[in-house]
Amino acid sequence: MKWITILIMVIGLVLIVYSGSMYIQSGEVAQTIPLEIAGDTEGTVELTPDMSPVRVILNTEFISRTKSEAVRFYSYTIDIKDDQNNEVLSQSGALTLRRESKDIPANELSRTQRRIHSIDAFSIPRKSTYHWETGLLNRQARVSSAHLEIRRNVQTELPMSLWLGLGLLIGGIFLGFFITKRGEE
Repeated sequence: MKWITILIMVIGLVLIVYSGSMYIQSGEVAQTIPLEIAGDTEGTVELTPDMSPVRVILNTEFISRTKSEAVRFYSYTIDIKDDQNNEVLSQSGALTLRRESKDIPANELSRTQRRIHSIDAFSIPRKSTYHWETGLLNRQARVSSAHLEIRRNVQTELPMSLWLGLGLLIGGIFLGFFITKRGEE
């Protein structure tokens, strides 16, 4: 019975990871914009209503410069405005990590790590040239590569398989506790 519980939890976890990945990578790439690895970058992009909804994704590659337990690798800002200077998207964030010293990989200072930040999705009301500005600030990492990805016709509703996976994972955990409690009696 224990292996069935483990199988249910593994299936749930696989569904969550797969569905989340498909959600973020839905649609098709409309444009890839390379960014400065430190500092500000700006430019324009032409967007039309037939691309709606559009998702902005920040992709980074970085190398850690510390083996600290609490790390703030880098921070970012992304702003997009339409041709009339109306704000369409504005977001800032940071890649931070808190961990125990035993969880820090031995080769962390030499290996390249990758992160994908799904920034936001929005609709395009009319054809326009949109102005974007980004800022990357290295903190305890050195960003070696960064680019924005504009994806068109993306999915905005979370897929049902994600909720199914979450239900299976939680159900498997509860089933595991039930089996453990019952086995102790």
